[in-house]
Amino acid sequence: MDKGKLYLIPSPLGEKDFGYVFPSFNSEIINSIDVYIVEDLRTERRFLKKLGIVKPIDDLVFYILNEHTQGVDLNEYLKCCEEGKNVGLISDAGTPCIADPGNVVVTKAHQLGIEVVPLIGPNSIVLALMASGFNGQSFAFNGYLPVEQDRRESKLKELEAKIIKTNQTQLFIETPYRNNHLFQSILRVCQPNTRLCIACNMATDEQFVKSQSVSRWKKEQIDLHKKPTVFVLGR
Repeated sequence: MDKGKLYLIPSPLGEKDFGYVFPSFNSEIINSIDVYIVEDLRTERRFLKKLGIVKPIDDLVFYILNEHTQGVDLNEYLKCCEEGKNVGLISDAGTPCIADPGNVVVTKAHQLGIEVVPLIGPNSIVLALMASGFNGQSFAFNGYLPVEQDRRESKLKELEAKIIKTNQTQLFIETPYRNNHLFQSILRVCQPNTRLCIACNMATDEQFVKSQSVSRWKKEQIDLHKKPTVFVLGR
């Protein structure tokens, strides 16, 4: 018996016509899947309905995987693949396994010889890099920077030094309600000619992307509070 596949299914970053961010193939794939691994049950049930699933939602099996679930049996989650059925992995927002806990499922799938199929969809980190105008040949995503101001600003200086030395673009994110604190730290410690791209609410109708020097950002008032934002530093 052939094994089933593990499909990595992107989900929306915000309110947007699904035809704008998802290919029709994604809607076809979800109707070949009976088992899903998700971060939040209610969110993903609603997403599957909007994406056009035909199967009754209550007939599907959902396993939960997020920062609150520990010690789960990944072999159990992927048991259907061993039995020839497909399994879908859905992130809470955006692309599975990028700034997302789903990578442990993918690792286990590879160990079990299960084919992993990533589907096309929105990824705020990649979209921000594309729109920044910075070096796309060498870049690094640094996740969340330290919360404490002194450690955060020390890390920013470290990243800026790497940019100056290697011209490697540096990307990072913050919990949306702390965005303004991070933005002010960048203005406080980075050199005036270092370039900063602010990319928020990506792939939504409220999308905002702007790249300019730190010195120019200091002259502009911007409120990023509670707006999902990717920060990109470069030259």
